[in-house]
Amino acid sequence: MPLTSLSVYKMQFMAALLIAQGLFLLRLPVRSRFPLRAAAAAAGCFLAALAFPILSYDALYISVMFLAFFALTIPAARFCFGAGWRGCVFCTVAGYSVQHLASVCYDMALTIAGFSGSTQVYSNAPARFDPIPAAIFLEVYALVYWALYQLFARRMKKGEDMDIQRPSLLVLVALTVLVEIVLNAVVIYHKYENLDLVYYLAASLANVVCSLSVLVVLFSLLFQKSLEAELEVVYQMWRQEQKQYEISKQTIDLINVKCHDMKHQIRAISRQAAIDPAALEEMESVISIYGTIVKTGSQALDIILAEKNLYCQKNGVTISCIADGAKLDFMTDSDIYSLFGNLLDNAIRSVTALEPDKRVISFSVRAERAFLSINSHNYYGGEVRMERGLPVSNQAETGYHGFGVKSMALIVEKYGGTISFHAKSQVFNVNILFPLDPDKYLRG
Repeated sequence: MPLTSLSVYKMQFMAALLIAQGLFLLRLPVRSRFPLRAAAAAAGCFLAALAFPILSYDALYISVMFLAFFALTIPAARFCFGAGWRGCVFCTVAGYSVQHLASVCYDMALTIAGFSGSTQVYSNAPARFDPIPAAIFLEVYALVYWALYQLFARRMKKGEDMDIQRPSLLVLVALTVLVEIVLNAVVIYHKYENLDLVYYLAASLANVVCSLSVLVVLFSLLFQKSLEAELEVVYQMWRQEQKQYEISKQTIDLINVKCHDMKHQIRAISRQAAIDPAALEEMESVISIYGTIVKTGSQALDIILAEKNLYCQKNGVTISCIADGAKLDFMTDSDIYSLFGNLLDNAIRSVTALEPDKRVISFSVRAERAFLSINSHNYYGGEVRMERGLPVSNQAETGYHGFGVKSMALIVEKYGGTISFHAKSQVFNVNILFPLDPDKYLRG
């Protein structure tokens, strides 16, 4: 028995749908024995499409058929990929929108060129091959798939969590079903019965806009979810840094008191016993290390400098600081601790990998007219990659790498300031500018 036009179209539709969904699904983690799973899932989808009964050729029944095909791909995706149900729904909806957009563009191209387009596939007539529509099909689908991959799918991170726990995703699924399935079938059938080119083109363009809108909103939800996840990590770091500041403050205060007492005791002992002056000087130098830190006028800045100076002395890193810390009085101590802690951590991590003569970090805090300027300079090795104006961490470890600069940016924004990063001639520069009257930003 020869294949009918509708039978061929069902197989063609399923192939195009699976390819479109693959543009997004292949960014998800795969399950074990993925090739076998993918082959079995594809075979199941094709067999189900071929076996789907054609009980009627009206728009409503064809819409039910397309809906069934789309619904079938969701468990097939879940069978092959290690994402949750929401992640699979996200990718299958995005894929259906891409396939539908390509289908509408293809049908418009055929109609404008004078061919019958997809109106002949909704029949039980024997299938026949026409090379011109086939060539147009390949060209239009390849162009649309490539363009939408570049605009959307390529921006997805490999293995990214797409479990969007919002009712908005269900709304998009409903919109996809309503616009991209039902409305399209109605438009095609109206075209087949009575071709009104103006009406058809207007309805098709509305279809294109709706499909693009689904993709834009879908990826806006994903981008918002990613930002919320990053923000939660930054706030978690912030809370930990606030706790760390209180611990560090108490620890350094206690050490300073003990060191002060020990210096007096050593001097008392030296007057009563014969002690080598050089040994005495060395002991006093060791126990007074916290007292040698530059007093900037900001207790929080002094504490972070004391902490980092201990590590730098051990690793041969020199910190040069000229800071009017009193001008930071508009910031909370925990924000100062977090801002300069991340600033120095990034600089120290960068210079410790370099030769000894380049392990130098310099920064300044000074008032310039109506602004407070913070500038930091250090050498670096390799290349610095920037993304949305922020340096991207090259560290392979998991954890909080890369979130330090985002924490800095949030703190600067909190006080109405600006922050910029520049890398040139193997010198990395951080420039921060605060208005000297930031209270209006906090009140706002």
